[in-house]
Parts: sequence; C-alpha cells; structure tokens
Amino acid sequence: MKKIYKVGVVGLGVVGQRLISAFQKNEDIQIAAVCDYNESLAKETAMECGDISYFSDYKELLQLKEIDFVYVAVPPAVHYDVVMSAFQHQKHVLCEKPLANSEEEAEAMLRAAEESGLVHAMHFPLVYEKAFATIEEHIRKDSFGKIKRITLKMHFDQWPRPWQQTNWISSKKQGGFIREISPHYLQMILHFFGPVKEVKSYVDYPSNPELCEQAVIAMLTLENGVRVLIDGLAGQAENEEIAFTIHGENQSLSLLNWRKVKLANKGEEWTVIKDSELVNPKGSLVEHFVKKLNNEQAFLVGFKEGLQVQRVLEQLIR
Repeated sequence: MKKIYKVGVVGLGVVGQRLISAFQKNEDIQIAAVCDYNESLAKETAMECGDISYFSDYKELLQLKEIDFVYVAVPPAVHYDVVMSAFQHQKHVLCEKPLANSEEEAEAMLRAAEESGLVHAMHFPLVYEKAFATIEEHIRKDSFGKIKRITLKMHFDQWPRPWQQTNWISSKKQGGFIREISPHYLQMILHFFGPVKEVKSYVDYPSNPELCEQAVIAMLTLENGVRVLIDGLAGQAENEEIAFTIHGENQSLSLLNWRKVKLANKGEEWTVIKDSELVNPKGSLVEHFVKKLNNEQAFLVGFKEGLQVQRVLEQLIR
C-alpha cells in the first residue's frame, strides 16, 4: 500500500504558504498540522488546510507521533532550535535557507542530521527551475568555454520589499538581502563551479546597529581560480534588479530576476531565451523529497551543502 507522508509546517509566512500549496498538490503528502507564533494565523491556515491541528509552539507540534517530517519556514535565528528538536523527535526535516544563523549552528545541525540517519534537505527553489536546468545543460555541453568571471547584482529600490514587512527581515541579526537573496546564488556557484577559496567583502551598515546592511561589494575567489563579483545595494532610485551572470569565453548567460534567461555568443548581443526553449527541470522539490523518503534516488540540497553556503555567507557578512 502506498504510504502517505504527513508533514507539520512550522512558520506560516509568505514562503511557508508557498510550500503549503506545493504540498497540497502532491498526492503523497498530507498536511497534518501547522504552527506559527501568530496563533490567529495558525488557526486560519489550519482551517484552510481542512480543519487540521494548529499550534503556536512548535514543541507541541513535534509531539504528534503521526508526523513524518517537518517543514521549517521560521526566520533564520529559529532554524537551529526547531531543526534540532525535530531530529530529537525522529522527524525528517525540510528547512528553509539559509540553514542557520551562524556557521557554528550549521555545523551542529549537519552533525545531528548525519547522526540521526533521517532525511534532511533545504528549500532552494531555483534548483527546481528551468533556469537551473538550462545552466546545467550549457555546462555539460561546455558551451561557455573558459569561465572568465561570474557576477551577482542585487539592487533593491526598497528593502525590505513591500511584501516583506516583518519584524526580522530588516534586522542585522538575521535579516538583510545578503542573508535572504545571496544564498540562492551561492548554492548555484558552489554546485556548478566548486568551493570558494577566499572572500573579500565590504559591507555598509546604517548608523542604527540593529538594522541590516545597505550595500555590499565583495569578491569571491574559487578554488579553480574563477572570481565572482558581488554588487549589492538598497535604496537606489531604479527598480529592483537581481542578475546572476556567467561570463564565458565562448558564451555568456544571465539570469535576470529569478526566471528570465539571456544568452550572448561571442561578439553578439544578448538574446532573451523563450520559456519554451529553456530546459525543463527534473521534477519539483516536493517530488524529490518524497522520493528520498521512499529510499529512491533524489536530487536534494542537503545540510552538507547548506553548511558550505553558510560558511561563504558568514564571510560576506563579516
């Protein structure tokens, strides 16, 4: 008989709600309980999910024996406590990025994950998008030739953005666009091009010591010699733009604002690639997580890779 995996969702903000929708579309998963410190939001979400159990304390949710895995979508400073407790209760874990709020926490979480023998994965949505699959295909075909440089531009006319008005996203402790945005692209850099050898970072903070960064200029040197330039800025006049660009000797590729892909062959102008011409991904995060739960081969970003991202992230912030 086919097993239905029951999930407990901890954290019901914008991102948490997105994964709830993904869980609901998968016939192998049933949302069994939800949790948020905002009890009214937890109750409302529970009703929308079919009048399921709801909690304002994740420790109570973890007491439910029927829950197979926990999706952790709370702010970064709370990841460690929820994840470690989930492993102690023998629950598999799907965690938001970044993995933790420090390198030390991330190391402890990886140790606990490996010692538990439980499934552990992170939600890096770009990994399951057409852009990621397209970059992977171009690398496989050696379309870029020698990689000359990689650049990441993160410019925001407003930070936090209008839909991110929470009490932590603008804090120096756990917020800011370096923590929120760069992990997506650091994961791709590490996955496609290998480890980072050196980080030089210059961060501008406001006069209020409680608030997150306003700008960053950084250079990463990879072990293969390729250099990555990072240009982050908040509060400028122009509209938000996030651009991840691989500059190759024969071909360059740019991923704009998460999904728009442009290509340029040597000596030619940039050309936008139609969505229908992009490479289709090999399934969704939820599909691959279920495969892993079923002891099948799956494509997941585990805590080990999450720790590698965390180490670079902490060097950028420092």
